[in-house]
Amino acid sequence: MKKYFVMVGSFIARAWRFVLSLFETHQHLHVTHTKYNSEGEVVDVLIKSWEVRKFYKKGPKHMYFKTMDYMTETMLKSEI
Repeated sequence: MKKYFVMVGSFIARAWRFVLSLFETHQHLHVTHTKYNSEGEVVDVLIKSWEVRKFYKKGPKHMYFKTMDYMTETMLKSEI
């Protein structure tokens, strides 16, 4: 019985998000991070993309925004 309520609740949540998405304007946010070697040549380019529902704050170094689906990723300190 509990499994049934979880499935119904999940369906209602997905349906509600779909209805909300019809009335919102979404924007795409692309963030790039370029790594250089000691000679100044490009070694690696890391690109992350999100579909943003709403920007709360846009600054030169920080952005706060809300997405429909959340993505988390653990990065090593050497990758930053």
